[in-house]
Amino acid sequence: MHQSSSAANQAPTNGQDDAPRPPSEPVDRLMYASRSLVTGSVFAEMQKIRAHALQRNVADSVHVALLHQSGWFMEWIEGPAHGVRALMSRVVADRRHQDLHLLHRSSGPRRLSEPWSMALVQTKEASDDFSSRVTTLRDELRRGHKVDPASVWRRLSTPLTHPGAAEQARSDRFQRVMVCAAQGADSFNLVQHLGTVHQAEVVHRRFVGAHADALDVATDYVDLEVGAVVRRVVAMARNGLQIGLTRAFLTDYSHVILLLCGVPARDLGLIERLVGACANLNHRPVLVGLGPLECDHVTLQRLAHAGGLVYLDCDLAGDIDSETLWAAAEPALDLALAVNYNWLSLQSPHWSPALRSMRAAALRQSGLGSNAELISAGQRSKS
Repeated sequence: MHQSSSAANQAPTNGQDDAPRPPSEPVDRLMYASRSLVTGSVFAEMQKIRAHALQRNVADSVHVALLHQSGWFMEWIEGPAHGVRALMSRVVADRRHQDLHLLHRSSGPRRLSEPWSMALVQTKEASDDFSSRVTTLRDELRRGHKVDPASVWRRLSTPLTHPGAAEQARSDRFQRVMVCAAQGADSFNLVQHLGTVHQAEVVHRRFVGAHADALDVATDYVDLEVGAVVRRVVAMARNGLQIGLTRAFLTDYSHVILLLCGVPARDLGLIERLVGACANLNHRPVLVGLGPLECDHVTLQRLAHAGGLVYLDCDLAGDIDSETLWAAAEPALDLALAVNYNWLSLQSPHWSPALRSMRAAALRQSGLGSNAELISAGQRSKS
């Protein structure tokens, strides 16, 4: 696997949505959870919420992400104080909500890039287990404990049976990796394969956004214990890259694994979507392009570099299945831990003793030794 570098884009763009924007002014940020009283189709009901919310939220300059899981709602709200107050007054009066708990309140930059997005999550977890996390987060807020909104979302939505579930606020405990395919469902097949091999639960989710072509996309994930860290591998549908909820978490990914097909228009289209999704991030994930011998990695890398992204390529010969794909991608993920990639340095300047020990062992095995920091610095300068 090595760096190669992308030429002009041949696929349609998302227009103004992908144009670089200056950092946003601080906004009010609020998160609550409530028991869902929806008795019919949850998806149909949330589509109704979407149609109404898009009108009101745009008018109030409010951006939201709504979660439904284990019989609970959670909503992440960002916007001017008057808009947030107006939205909360409507929520309190809404008969679909019961037993409302405030989980987060702060002021800071927006992470949600569109007025409305939604996650409908299917897990085996009981409502009472979700409720226990709601109570914990509510009590922490009352004691003055401060965490960022993304951390609240992860802690509440991660089932208690998953590795590291109680440590979602510790960024040095996790490595998050996205997998996206240029065509077909190979990314989802890979996550299912990892779940089977590791005997780990695969969580199935549906994301819905404000864009007409991203009304309903799939995104599954699996959490794997890898030494001193938990590696969350997320399969994302191509259209899901433009959803505000997806973009809100992109800055926390160390890598995006691209499953290429060798068809130039499709491979270029995937890179373009990703460049657009990363356009306004302070930290951008490293891209790992995996595909057949006919892939045009040089063109893909030029496009990635133009968007400020590091691109690593790997050609695969013969039959390419999930086992082959993971065997090619995993060394790059392990190396990132070994050489102290900037994604981890930015998230956690103080590493845990367990992670330091893992890094030292990985350095010895890789033979990088003291050159590791120089390699890391070189990667950062190219991005």
